[in-house]
Amino acid sequence: MAAGLAVWSSGAMAQTADAAALLKTLMALEKESWQYVKDKNIAGMKDYMADDGLQIFGDGSRYDKTQFLKFMPDFRLDSITYDSAGEIKVWTPDVVTLLYRVTYSSGVKGGKATTYKVMSANTYVRRGGKWWSVLYQESPVP
Repeated sequence: MAAGLAVWSSGAMAQTADAAALLKTLMALEKESWQYVKDKNIAGMKDYMADDGLQIFGDGSRYDKTQFLKFMPDFRLDSITYDSAGEIKVWTPDVVTLLYRVTYSSGVKGGKATTYKVMSANTYVRRGGKWWSVLYQESPVP
């Protein structure tokens, strides 16, 4: 019985370590994507978002990859604060949703900035060994 518990325990610890490493990897990708937006790095965002990707923001706006890349030059990200370290939901070994809270201030072209506090959910799919953002969605947080 003790040997079985030890094997189960070490397996559970390995899964926890794997989940922590995956969370760290996906959160790094997420923060990098926000930086792409802030820097108007279209090439970086093009290599981050899946061709069939979709983004839905807290104000209800919705963009596929082509639309978002076209919109990026007019979008201004003034500030961003990550309000949580994030968590993940693993659906399959190649499909994972990253959840975290974020507060950011943004505007369009010369318009006034608006501050948003949201719960973000980004589903990543691993294709050819690379993690791609396929669905990013925000829900406003009071």
